[in-house]
Amino acid sequence: MSPLPLLGFVAWSGTGKTTLLECLIPRLVARGLRLGVLKHTHHAFDIDQPGKDSHRLRQAGAAQVMAASSLRHALIQETPGGEPPFEALLARFDASALDLLLVEGFKYRRFPKVELHRAALGRPLLFPDDPDIIALVSDAPQATTLPRFAFDELDAIADFVCARQSRLDAHDPSPVPPLRLLARALEAIPNPAREACLPGYLSQDADGHLQVRPASGFMPSALLPANCLIELPARAAISPGERVRIRPLPGGGLP
Repeated sequence: MSPLPLLGFVAWSGTGKTTLLECLIPRLVARGLRLGVLKHTHHAFDIDQPGKDSHRLRQAGAAQVMAASSLRHALIQETPGGEPPFEALLARFDASALDLLLVEGFKYRRFPKVELHRAALGRPLLFPDDPDIIALVSDAPQATTLPRFAFDELDAIADFVCARQSRLDAHDPSPVPPLRLLARALEAIPNPAREACLPGYLSQDADGHLQVRPASGFMPSALLPANCLIELPARAAISPGERVRIRPLPGGGLP
């Protein structure tokens, strides 16, 4: 398929896939992920506008035209034989420069996906029949054991994506930059010595939300090894329920 991890966002037209990704991507980039996006769109789309030099050259008969500058480049290629295979589109991305490829659309292809659902559209849910759907974003309660989020729970969705990426990275022998995630403090995290980091234990609740407590907060009989470092602000303590930035330790994983 692709050397890159894929995560799809699928839904019926009008659900708001692009809007959600537009809000989610800056949160993922801020946590250190290098992202690519593959978007499925209408067959007649064209990024090359009439009057531009590249458009004139393509209209003259060139089947492929690349426009390049010091900041970016784009290849415009005619596909008279039909839509290219999904695998061929994935191969266009530079896997060495990305950590995760977000895919908008292509809902009938096999790869991990998050489904978006709005009850007002009156369209059926996809997840009961699609085993590749791993989470649901919905504006109405649904009977499912999948992790479920509201459309405005963007930080929680970002937590879910980053936690999944961290688990994938733990099985990848290639070196990757450390991720920084956000989790809710389950209990007070004192820091009288103003330490920059403390060892912690990171877990997920039934909805896939990340939560953390200091490793020292466990009773000795239930002591679990630290699987993350809690990055502490320059003050004496973190309150229960507060969101705190953490860094998963290599190989620590998540339960």
